[in-house]
Amino acid sequence: MNRLAKKRWPDILAPYLFVSPFLVSFIFFFVFPSLYSIVLSFFKYRGYGPMTFVGFGNYRSIFVYPTFWKSVTNTLFYWIAHIIPVMTVSFLLAVMLNSKLMKARNIYKTLIFLPQVMSLVAASLIFKVLFATRTGVINTILGTQIPFMESAGLAKWTVIAFIFWRSIGWWMVIFCAGLTTVNPELLEAAMVDGANAPQRLARITIPLMKPIFLFAFLTDTISTFKIFTEPTLILGNATSLSSQPHVTPIVGILVSSLNGGQFGMASAYGWVLFLIIFIVSLIQLRVVRGGDESEA
Repeated sequence: MNRLAKKRWPDILAPYLFVSPFLVSFIFFFVFPSLYSIVLSFFKYRGYGPMTFVGFGNYRSIFVYPTFWKSVTNTLFYWIAHIIPVMTVSFLLAVMLNSKLMKARNIYKTLIFLPQVMSLVAASLIFKVLFATRTGVINTILGTQIPFMESAGLAKWTVIAFIFWRSIGWWMVIFCAGLTTVNPELLEAAMVDGANAPQRLARITIPLMKPIFLFAFLTDTISTFKIFTEPTLILGNATSLSSQPHVTPIVGILVSSLNGGQFGMASAYGWVLFLIIFIVSLIQLRVVRGGDESEA
């Protein structure tokens, strides 16, 4: 028995040795920083010198800071204004490209996905050339000087257009993969029963794609609530963005706190953002699962 036990030990330890690099890096680069940031959020700390305990002072400062609530409104706008159009157009493109009547579908997939492959900085420069007030392509063609990137009302829509252009290709590929899970025999049976294409899409394809839609909505929600790069590249650098409360997202204020040496405040912003994302994600899960339960 001892010999058998000794022989089994290598077999038992082997899987853990294979995953140990990931576990070590996960602990050091995610678990420990996350726990440390929780502690740091209760202190006033500039990155050097002593740490001053302030309790919930950082959180109180956040919730009475008017610019924070404006940044929450901006972030919600970025999320709400793009998520339904992006998901709808991406899904319809995926359905179209999945059709047997579609020719050269791989070429169209590549062209639609191309913005996702393009460098984010290069794409933002293209949008600056398009939407510039005096020398922009759009204003030059129209003979106008519309302040797309300077106006408080239009600047966020310019960012939405950028997100829309970049995101469609990615979610189209995800939905194309999801459509492969739909049993074609169900569609053929519905066709035999006299269901037309819109009816098959509404009654069979979309219900079976609910897990994919849930994944897409949750993933897009998390990434949008952490948005910072797109408005920074389109509307200005990290410093100038923080001075524009009408377009600044939550992460913009977080970065501004880091630049100001307010590490405790920045940690508090991070955990408030985590709670917002957590609550919104729970609501989305509740809505989707509630729909499933009602159908059952």
